[in-house]
Amino acid sequence: MITEEQLEKWGSAPSSTEMEKIKHTKDLMEEVLKKFLPIDEIKKNHNLQSLNYEVYLQGSYKNSTNIRFDSDVDIVVQVNAVFWSDKSQLSKAELQLHEEAYSSSEYKFSELKQEIFEALKKYFENQIEYKNKCIKIKGNTSRVDADIIPSFQYRVYKRFISRSDHHFIEGIKFYNTETSEEIINFPKVHYENGCAKNKDTEGNYKSMVRIFKNFKRELVENGKIDEKIAPSYFIENLIYNCTSHCFNGSFSNCTIQIFQFLLDAIKQDRLKSFICANEQDMLFSEKSWNLENAQKFIYESANFYLKD
Repeated sequence: MITEEQLEKWGSAPSSTEMEKIKHTKDLMEEVLKKFLPIDEIKKNHNLQSLNYEVYLQGSYKNSTNIRFDSDVDIVVQVNAVFWSDKSQLSKAELQLHEEAYSSSEYKFSELKQEIFEALKKYFENQIEYKNKCIKIKGNTSRVDADIIPSFQYRVYKRFISRSDHHFIEGIKFYNTETSEEIINFPKVHYENGCAKNKDTEGNYKSMVRIFKNFKRELVENGKIDEKIAPSYFIENLIYNCTSHCFNGSFSNCTIQIFQFLLDAIKQDRLKSFICANEQDMLFSEKSWNLENAQKFIYESANFYLKD
């Protein structure tokens, strides 16, 4: 069985030096866009009154669930001046009020992504690459590799009375520019829910996510599973579904309790009802995690942990 000392090592937070490089990478992207993104030209070309946008981290680095072997940091460039929305939960009267409050924009995602790419290229030159889901920038001694994700704000409306009296769940929406597949994420909600879970478990939630990511790393290195069957994002969401009692005691106790919870969920056919940490998406679907892959990861992780 894996020792408590090893679990503590795997569960530890990233070093301050690593986090400083990550922060520097994010701050640099923000500075470059501020300097080179032609705001006035974009506003004129797309008939916009403003180009309000924000730059922030998402994923394991933002959530502080990354391990030493994680790769690129994800940096979102979220444009709020234009947004897409899901209005399916609004009444007919609310839909009418929304149509009266907002007008459609002709600003296309492909244009946004190209404009951001051209702005970043002025600084990063040959260190930048246009990819189907992001803009990839190579790291160096002072910054980490980064995937820049241009996006528009996405709103799941719950209520709408006016521009100042409404409620929505905030996410982002962007496209795979090679396949035209739309991608909707809720990074801010995911982060907030993860922080609340971590507080509720006295800090053990994020540590246990890191431990289970290290289980995956060990399994891949030992040829027990293919790396693709258990993406780190899905592992984090898997552990999010474990109830608070799973995180009581030492890391060894937490690990056993989480395995008991997950194995019971498989036995009782409850695994398929698990949700993502954003609490907007199901963890298992045709577009997310395959149930059989998740079960294989759980079984192999349990066998690895309990081995002599």
